[in-house]
Amino acid sequence: MGRVAQGGTKKWCPTCQSINVCAAVNPSSLGEESEQRWYQKDHTDIQWFRRALVCLECGSSWLTAELPESFLDELVELRDALREIKENAEIYVNESDKASETLKKLSASLSVLRALNAYKKE
Repeated sequence: MGRVAQGGTKKWCPTCQSINVCAAVNPSSLGEESEQRWYQKDHTDIQWFRRALVCLECGSSWLTAELPESFLDELVELRDALREIKENAEIYVNESDKASETLKKLSASLSVLRALNAYKKE
């Protein structure tokens, strides 16, 4: 995705949903801080280089970050794990609802038995 003669670099435009020539601009032109190097305060090992881009096709602008691919790999792994947790949680909730219904029926049956036993004792 190298530089092209049109005054920018071909990048994915999230608005056009295609690869277009995009110009790098100072983030301050989007009302953001112009600092380029960033890090996460609570996770100082997460660092990135931030820039602003403008699609020369549609004029849309956005912030983008350059970061190590290992962080993308970690993100994908965490998303997969979270999806599995959510799927399991739904299964557990459904099973819990079934168990709750079964316990209600059991409790009702026990109440009937207790009533029968109390009746027999008289």
